[in-house]
Amino acid sequence: MSLSQALRKLTKAGLLTALAPRQPPHSIPPQFRMDMHCAYHQGPGHETDRCTALRHAIQDLIN
Repeated sequence: MSLSQALRKLTKAGLLTALAPRQPPHSIPPQFRMDMHCAYHQGPGHETDRCTALRHAIQDLIN
């Protein structure tokens, strides 16, 4: 199951919520992608399926 699918299911089950949207950083790091969107962060920067913070949040639910 992809992280985006897991986010949808966990959100629907009330076990996880997306983070509050934030402004992009003032100094954009090289890996930051304005053309990609993360549903967990509710903003640009990377794809949901590559979100490290979401991966850790899901792992915390398991532990």
